[in-house]
Amino acid sequence: MSEFYDSLTKQERASLQEVARKYGRELYGRYETLLSEKATSTSPYYVGLSSAMGSFTHVTKRVVLVTDTMLLSDHGVGAVHEVGYSRRVVAQGALPSHGPGESMQIAYFEDYRYGMVTEDLAELGRWLLDAEPLLRSGLVWYGPVFVRGETGDGTTVFGEHRPAGPLPSFQSRSIDYVVRHGRAVDLSRAKPLASRVVRPILEIDLPFIDGLNLSDFAQVTSEEFDSYRQYRDFMRSRLLELDDALEAVDSQVALERVALSIREEMNAATAEMSKATRSEALSRSGAVLGTTSAILAAVRPEALQGALATSATLAAGATGLWPTIQAFAEGRTQNNQGKWHYVWVLQRRTAR
Repeated sequence: MSEFYDSLTKQERASLQEVARKYGRELYGRYETLLSEKATSTSPYYVGLSSAMGSFTHVTKRVVLVTDTMLLSDHGVGAVHEVGYSRRVVAQGALPSHGPGESMQIAYFEDYRYGMVTEDLAELGRWLLDAEPLLRSGLVWYGPVFVRGETGDGTTVFGEHRPAGPLPSFQSRSIDYVVRHGRAVDLSRAKPLASRVVRPILEIDLPFIDGLNLSDFAQVTSEEFDSYRQYRDFMRSRLLELDDALEAVDSQVALERVALSIREEMNAATAEMSKATRSEALSRSGAVLGTTSAILAAVRPEALQGALATSATLAAGATGLWPTIQAFAEGRTQNNQGKWHYVWVLQRRTAR
């Protein structure tokens, strides 16, 4: 989807409805190909969900934590919004005219208007902008429900033509899950592994994302992608432990046990992260280093060590300063590793 976002002008981004319409036009020609790729995908975690537009943010932030790719649609909800106009020439040729050697060019064509069904075009545009990093990375894409009007066929001579008919009302299409009242209803039963992680993730209490806006969530997920993938694997493994408990009478008890376990591990890990951050504050108190020195310490500590050893300005403080810089560099490397770094960054954004 990077091509779509790269093509958006500043003026187009300022109009949420135009963002949504342009997305529909960009996708219309290759929509069936994308759906075919989904149907033939071997990944058990490539899933399609439909949800009311008002739940898009909630669904996106949660389901992305367990899926490889999510196709999201506000399936069958809302009005038909006209997006574009298409014309296809089916035949063309020349008709003889009255004069010798004269002819008149004529084309036979069919044309139609097409649109997509959505509850709120502007809200869809806002979601497309907020979730931009997720769509660029292929973690999410929006699947419009397209409809086309009656074909207007005929001939065109000197630019005259018969216009296409109006757009029809929406007609239903099938997907994997329908989200109703915060729960995923399995429609296909074809992806049991996905069902065991998608269904509970929508119900478990995860406070480190509930207070976070979609734009920040998408940015962190993109920037901390390696740590995010580790956390995604962790969440899958824990949710798969529920197994048949989801179908049992005490499924809510099983869900809460998993949720408590995840929160306990998360709180312990984030406490360690916060402790490490407080330690880093000491290294950053040497403001004489500046941003450039801090980057150099993280990337090439040996170069900064040599600079300190030969600098007349910093020579007096080099003995105590270098170990502090080195500790900062090592701490930075350690903190960027592991699944909990992703959660830690999300939680810090939530607390802002």
